[in-house]
Amino acid sequence: MRTFISILFCCIFLSNCKAQDPDFKMYLSNFGQSKIPLLINDRQSSSAVFCQAYDTIFRIKATKPIPENIVAKYICTNGFCNPDGGYFRYDYGVKIDLSNDFITVLVSKLQYEGDSEWDFDLRETLLITYSNKGEILSRLSLTKDNDRWKSSLMITKERITVRQIKITEPKIDHYHRDLRCEYWTTTYQITNDGIIKLIDTSPVSTGIVIWDKINEEYVLEE
Repeated sequence: MRTFISILFCCIFLSNCKAQDPDFKMYLSNFGQSKIPLLINDRQSSSAVFCQAYDTIFRIKATKPIPENIVAKYICTNGFCNPDGGYFRYDYGVKIDLSNDFITVLVSKLQYEGDSEWDFDLRETLLITYSNKGEILSRLSLTKDNDRWKSSLMITKERITVRQIKITEPKIDHYHRDLRCEYWTTTYQITNDGIIKLIDTSPVSTGIVIWDKINEEYVLEE
């Protein structure tokens, strides 16, 4: 009887400690690893996070697209986003060690073309948390970037801070002139059970973005 009880206990224990889905393990293996604090505020820092492949022909780092079937399984479920590879591309980013109780990753989402300049070639940064078995706990689009949107993102152990810039200049040309904009800061926290919570959103401010000749991109004039 004692042997039977021991076997029964082991079976129950093993069933409760189900191993990770092999597809999920493979999915995670394609992400880079990042330390915190993590700052993404220009092309160079963005490339360090979202260029997880290497082009052997041109000898440069390159994006690593996530296959559409994996996107449908681990990112775009329950109407959160569109996995259709004809309209969107999702790229591997990095895993972030925030807790042993859940897994945190950053994914890049790119929308091909678009109906207006506000969503034309729009790139978003997605923050997703998973249970250790691969279940989605929480997910959020943190930032937007294209000709009309600029962002900076800081992730620490305590909080996630996003500054979003919206360029309001009626016409954007290619002469690198100063452009009017609006900007605001949003703060999030991730709870102990992996849920992304909005903490605060600042009032909208107005300002100017100027052309950074060194990095060849617009930045907010401080």
